[in-house]
Amino acid sequence: MITQPLILHIAIATPLRRLFDYLPATTSESDNLMPGIRVAIPFGHRDLIGIVVSTSNKSCRPQDKLKKIHHVIDAQPIFDDNHMDLLKWASHYYHHAIGEVLFAALPAPFRKNNAITEFDEKIWCLTENGLALDLNLLKKTPKQAQILSFLQQRQSGIDESALTTLYPRAKPSLAALENKGLIAKSAKHDPNDFIKINMSPFELNNEQKSATTAVLKSMDRASVFLLDGLTGSGKTEVYMALMESVIRAGKQCLILLPEIGLTPQQLQRFKDRFEVSIAIQHSGLSDSERTQYWLNAKSGKAKIIIGTRSAVWTPLANPGLYIIDEEHDLSYKQQDGFRYSAKDMLIMRATRDKVPAILGSATPSLETLYNVKKGRFKHLLLCRRTATAKPPQYRLLDIRGRKMYGPLSQPLVDEITQHLNNKNQVLLFLNRRGYAVHLFCHCCGWKAECNRCELPYTYHKHIDRLVCHHCGVTKPYLQNCPECDGSLMLMGHGTERIEEVLAALFPSAVIARIDRDTTRKKNAIHNYLAAIQSGKIDIMIGTQMLAKGHHFPNVTLTGIVDADRGLFSTDFRASERLAQLFMQISGRTGRGRKAGTVIVQTYNPGHPLFQQLIKYGYNHFCNSLLQERSDASLPPYSYMVFLRAEAHYANDAKNFIVKATMQLKKIANNALLLFGPIPALIEKRGGRYRYQLIIQSPDRKSLHKHIARWLDDIESLKDAKKVRWSIDVDPQDIT
Repeated sequence: MITQPLILHIAIATPLRRLFDYLPATTSESDNLMPGIRVAIPFGHRDLIGIVVSTSNKSCRPQDKLKKIHHVIDAQPIFDDNHMDLLKWASHYYHHAIGEVLFAALPAPFRKNNAITEFDEKIWCLTENGLALDLNLLKKTPKQAQILSFLQQRQSGIDESALTTLYPRAKPSLAALENKGLIAKSAKHDPNDFIKINMSPFELNNEQKSATTAVLKSMDRASVFLLDGLTGSGKTEVYMALMESVIRAGKQCLILLPEIGLTPQQLQRFKDRFEVSIAIQHSGLSDSERTQYWLNAKSGKAKIIIGTRSAVWTPLANPGLYIIDEEHDLSYKQQDGFRYSAKDMLIMRATRDKVPAILGSATPSLETLYNVKKGRFKHLLLCRRTATAKPPQYRLLDIRGRKMYGPLSQPLVDEITQHLNNKNQVLLFLNRRGYAVHLFCHCCGWKAECNRCELPYTYHKHIDRLVCHHCGVTKPYLQNCPECDGSLMLMGHGTERIEEVLAALFPSAVIARIDRDTTRKKNAIHNYLAAIQSGKIDIMIGTQMLAKGHHFPNVTLTGIVDADRGLFSTDFRASERLAQLFMQISGRTGRGRKAGTVIVQTYNPGHPLFQQLIKYGYNHFCNSLLQERSDASLPPYSYMVFLRAEAHYANDAKNFIVKATMQLKKIANNALLLFGPIPALIEKRGGRYRYQLIIQSPDRKSLHKHIARWLDDIESLKDAKKVRWSIDVDPQDIT
């Protein structure tokens, strides 16, 4: 009897939507080659890393044409069966190459040819001298005293990653304590001994208790909850009450946040409550830090895993609870490469792992509210703010004909003066960086535009350069028109301009501009937030990064400087996004004991969006939007897929979309609605012209079935080689 050879079906990090067949290097290796194992393989003239997805005794190619792998990298699968199935499902649903999906879910060191099963992590323990030392002897080095005090109370070893989570930038202090003979490296200990839960300083109110009880009843079942609470209503306290039950049961919690800037603030709250190993996952960490945290989560050592979008792929040994905070946020949808939705993937993980998922927001997305109406998600409401905080008072300010100081009206300036005199803090919101939005010639009409995008440059005064906010190109500021040598004028206002106006109006006030330009350095946003909390800053000027989840108890006035942006967009989601931003930035106001006021500067005070939001609230407004979406058969009442193409020549992108559309029409036979080719809202970006085909259907299964068949035809088109093309499932951004 002839024994059939084992065929390895391997994924590699390429855009090709297929697996590649290989043979084991030796017969003896066959027993160890399980799905999830990384292997080194020859691929063309290169040596690459692959991941075994499956094995069989069959191949579509003759056995003598198959190459052998070089060697096996891992002793154990890097993905277990459940995680591998999740990633394969994601590849299928988003119609993306399986290799790119798998490698996107790995820390950078695991994408290379080096066997990393576990880092040799340091375990720090007290020496006899350290145990007996009087902490007063370290009062000149408070960080060292803090760490030693913690270890003296604990009296058992602790991983360096866990210790540096509790005490950031602790490595120099650890080295100093080691040199003094107060601590030493030791062998590994049981990771489960690092668990201590502190009492909450807050007692849950009746709404919070009701929400917590509802989730606890579903702890071992797949269920999705919308925690719909006003800003300041205590959603995080509900999260932590549930996390306490999960951690006491020996399980893990995964929490997603929309921005890196929110991570330190939430991390501190979790650290104050839970003395457990916490793993952090976001792009601001080094590769070694991310990998160690990833391994801690995979092994079960880390009980809390907190991170941004990509943290959804972190493997867990014993999942117990999934949370996504600010679930409405656009940042949860990847906008390039592998275009996945972290929110949808979190829900899918919860369903497969049979644990609850909580979607928290003060301004839930229409898709989430639709799922609540359909009974797919359970609705938990927090209708009032915690403690003595009350919702802010709104004031629509018609600025037509008003005296203006740059972008600020006289009534707003008067209001700022009053709140500063009362020793309160003020927040001014404008979602536009830079100093001025347009630079043009008053004589001949010439405009400073980016040649690569054909859109206006923004003037940034602090660097004295023109910057394209779409492709990042910069050029020197111009004093005179290059066409007629006439004088140039600056129009429109950004956060820099507001900062300049405020500095002139309030010379004694401490002003902080918080946007992408001022928070590029590591820990910059954390330092700003700490200064705000301590009362060192009087006026904050910020973009939407200040709208997301921050707690500013002494802010009593929020000014929305340009509320009209987004009112007249061609994006059907624009009203929803504007309403969310409006309510989120308003929610930073009056969160302490003092009452809050929100002033909305507008040229359109009668616009229905403002009127409905202020008079009836966000959920009432969303009910109107849902009815509009239903009437127009737009998501969530239908499903969309975009085919996007970009090329240096507009005709190349357009022709590719035309031919792809013809192929889809043959396959779908009028089963799908097709719109295109149409240019993107920003037609040219980075020197490339962009066109798209919008594909729509009320039936999700039918849509995906036709797309899957169609993609093989697209890949065979000659025009496909002239363009960059991609598929975007459930698109959120149509620009």
